[in-house]
Amino acid sequence: MMLCRHGTRMTAIAGLAVGGLLSGCAGGEESAESPKLGQCKTLLGAENVEAAVKTTGGSDVEVGGTPQADVLVDRLVREAKRWQESDLLHTRYTGCRMDAFEGDRISGTVDATVKWSVLSLGMMDSPEISRTWRQVNASVYVAPEPAPARTQLIAVCAVPGAIASQPSDLPLQFEVVGKSLGTELRWELLRAFAQSVTEKMGCAKPPVIPSALPPST
Repeated sequence: MMLCRHGTRMTAIAGLAVGGLLSGCAGGEESAESPKLGQCKTLLGAENVEAAVKTTGGSDVEVGGTPQADVLVDRLVREAKRWQESDLLHTRYTGCRMDAFEGDRISGTVDATVKWSVLSLGMMDSPEISRTWRQVNASVYVAPEPAPARTQLIAVCAVPGAIASQPSDLPLQFEVVGKSLGTELRWELLRAFAQSVTEKMGCAKPPVIPSALPPST
C-alpha cells in the first residue's frame, strides 16, 4: 500500500512546490487514498497512476496538483476566451505531480502539465519544429524526447466563445515527465490526461487522441 507521510523535509520539498499547492498527504500513518491522489487517478487513469508510483521506487508519495478536474478545465477555458493573437504568455497548469521519497531522499518524480501552446498549427511544418513534433492526425501532434524522460502532445481544441483563430493558433500542449517511466507508460499517462481534459472542456470538435504512441517515421 502506498504511504503518505507527514514530515518536515523542508529542504527537499521547498523546491518542489507547484503553483503553491501543497502535498495531498496528511498524518503519519497509512492512508487509503489522499484526495489529490484520487484527482491524479481521475485525470491520468487509476491503473496508470498506480503503475507510475511503482516505478519511482519510493515508499512515501507526496502529491500536488490542481484540486479538481473541473477547476483545471475552467482555468483553461477562461484563458482561451480572453486570448488575443498578440498574447504570447500562457500559464502552465499542473494536473498531477507525484514525488516519491525513500526517507528524506527523492527516489522519483512524475509530473503531468498542460498549457495553451505558443506553437500554432501553421508553425508545425517549419524544418526546426518538425524535427521535434510529428503529426498524428489533423488534430494531434506528438513530440517524444530522445532521452527517456519527457513526452509531449499538442491537441486542437476549439473553445466555444473564443476568437475564430483560436483552434489553429492556440492549441493545447500536454506534457508528462518522469525519468523512471518507460515509453509506453509515459504515453499512457499522457494519452489519458489529454483525453480527460479535452473531454471535460467540450471542444467543438474533439481531438482524436490515439490509443498507442505512433511509431517514429
